[in-house]
Amino acid sequence: MVTATASIVLMPVTSWLDGSLNLLTSPALAIPAQTQANFSYVPPQRGMPRRTQGAGSRGCTGSQAVELALVVPNDHTAETLSGHPTFSWYVSTVPSEPLEFALVESGVAEPIFVKQLQLQKAGIVQLEMPKNLPELVPGKEYRWSVTLICNADRRSNDTFAQSWIKRVPSTPALEQQLATATTERDRALAYAEAGLWYDAIDTLIAAQASYSTNSSIREDFLVLLEQAGVTGIPMQAQQRLAKY
Repeated sequence: MVTATASIVLMPVTSWLDGSLNLLTSPALAIPAQTQANFSYVPPQRGMPRRTQGAGSRGCTGSQAVELALVVPNDHTAETLSGHPTFSWYVSTVPSEPLEFALVESGVAEPIFVKQLQLQKAGIVQLEMPKNLPELVPGKEYRWSVTLICNADRRSNDTFAQSWIKRVPSTPALEQQLATATTERDRALAYAEAGLWYDAIDTLIAAQASYSTNSSIREDFLVLLEQAGVTGIPMQAQQRLAKY
């Protein structure tokens, strides 16, 4: 358990699912037109454009190349209902260097949460904001980043990717949709149509982890990435998920 502090804790990723996640598939996968029509992400009203990725994503000098991509829309601040959201990103290979996750409130220098991770497998990684930290404040924007620490003594050489998140209140219409949803896919669709990117993605990933043979959920995930302009995640088979 991480305490409510900005101190850094180095922890290995140990909680890997036994089954293959199958979220990232081969380029030959054809997404059915029916799935594309039925599953739709409706972005929130855009304010100032946001470019989600940082300058570099190829790893450290002298080390094996590492592709680092956040699972977020590429041109706007994505939203969530959660006070303690889950953040998702992709790494192409296991880096020898540690990764650092950081969450910062816009306009505030001191981070809310910082954690170092030593990955053991490549694929999609998820990190849930610890419940013992104060909840995100509705209406405020927060910046989160994942950084490959190339040199702990010279952090200007780090490779990073960053994005933004904003918590928003629910609506009566959404609450009614969620109350009548009979499947996790229904819940993910309700979140996506309400512009709640983080909730939709997390719901689909959780559903795929539970039902790894359900191809429609995998297709929904791919459609959602395409609709939001998410890039940097190759269509590879048999990726695994780490969530902690």
